[in-house]
Amino acid sequence: MAFVGLLYAVAAPIQTEADGQAITYGKGQVIGGMMTAEISYTRNSNPLYADDRVMEEDNSITGGTIKMGVDDVNDDARVMMLGDVKEGDAGEEVYHETGESAPYVGTGYIRVRRKDNKTNYIAYWVHKAIFGIGTESAKTKGQNIEWQTPTLEGSIMGVKNNAALQTRFRERRTFTKESEARTWLNKKAGIEA
Repeated sequence: MAFVGLLYAVAAPIQTEADGQAITYGKGQVIGGMMTAEISYTRNSNPLYADDRVMEEDNSITGGTIKMGVDDVNDDARVMMLGDVKEGDAGEEVYHETGESAPYVGTGYIRVRRKDNKTNYIAYWVHKAIFGIGTESAKTKGQNIEWQTPTLEGSIMGVKNNAALQTRFRERRTFTKESEARTWLNKKAGIEA
């Protein structure tokens, strides 16, 4: 099995979250053209030693981080994901980065997998995250163009969106068609196709 592609970055603001119930999301949107995705989970690492050896080990997930590289983040996505504030009328909008915390969102993307000469599309949905813009740098154009693209960095949090009250972080589903994977993510993010 090998992954050969990455596409379709989406996000939606969390409207309601209650233990034992599915999270409801507001109207989502496409963030930008997907370039990179990196998820790192934080795990408990707490061995129980007895008789001079490890007898038990807790390796459960406690949270994580997510980095999403996109070709651009439009202003509306910045408001939804980063908490930027929009002021002014159409054509005269001004956007402000503030000291306020960004809103909680759900976010997802699609990885393209090839196995046994067949292509599948694996859609991922992170139930709850909070994002910030990564380090920003700018360069002048030189002899060759050097693309400068943003990376969104966030923290992943667990949710108890099921009757058993298990803490969950991410959901995934495999599809044989890209269109089916997009439809699934659109439904999760409340994006009307």
